[in-house]
Amino acid sequence: MNKTQLINLTISITLILSIGLLIGYTVGYFYATTKSFPEIQIVDEINPGITTIKLLEVKNGQLIGKISGRSARLAYSSDNIMELEIEDEFIIPLSKINLKDFYVSDTIPNDVQFIASSQGKYYYSVLDKKAFNISTKNRLYFKNSQEAENKGYIFKN
Repeated sequence: MNKTQLINLTISITLILSIGLLIGYTVGYFYATTKSFPEIQIVDEINPGITTIKLLEVKNGQLIGKISGRSARLAYSSDNIMELEIEDEFIIPLSKINLKDFYVSDTIPNDVQFIASSQGKYYYSVLDKKAFNISTKNRLYFKNSQEAENKGYIFKN
């Protein structure tokens, strides 16, 4: 094979590959643009009968959220109770949230983070529902977990 034939063969192979590549790309492009993709569907809540409180953000000293599923009553202090319907948005000033009001009697001392019963062996976060059930006369307050554990109590979630 002489030099001219080698050059012609190289050019021919290059052209065939280029044309094949161009045709393949074009066919693939048109196939992809005509093929329909599955439609994205928005589905209802997984459990529409359950009230869901969505906490969306804290901004400018306010807690912003939304209710879905069912209507709900949202209490964030003894004086502030909101009646919310499905998809209602709410804004609660953080300074108005007072969980201490939900204890049946006397207030929680300042800087307290944990509560235990003098009759039990576990201690709980002041926000835990189990802490609300401890009678006032049996409540022991702790500023930190170390203080509770030094008295022999075990943390319970």
